[in-house]
Amino acid sequence: MSYKMGMIKKPRIVGLVLCITSFIFLTGCASFHITIPDSDPIRLAHQKDIYVEKNMHAFLWGLMLDPQLFSAECEGQGINDVVIDHNLAHSFAGVISLGLWMPTKVRFRCKAPPVRPGGVIPTP
Repeated sequence: MSYKMGMIKKPRIVGLVLCITSFIFLTGCASFHITIPDSDPIRLAHQKDIYVEKNMHAFLWGLMLDPQLFSAECEGQGINDVVIDHNLAHSFAGVISLGLWMPTKVRFRCKAPPVRPGGVIPTP
């Protein structure tokens, strides 16, 4: 019984393509949500979306961070909640670079100002 090389390689290539395709479509991500109980978020006038988001990068196994500090401009009201997202692309970048570059997406919302008795919101 003689086998041709093309017949043996073809199922392997098809299997590899199916495996890679399934990994792409069956990916997951980790999302860490930090919030305070009974919180009331607000959307400030300068915000485009509900959350303010920024991509942060760690280099050289976390020795260098970019940006070093992510300041939350909430007009003196404080942060309502923070979400840290880490997806397959972020993990892949960390693995391929052996930890030299590790990106992460960070999002936050500001807290609404307290309401005075009578329903009036104080102006800063």
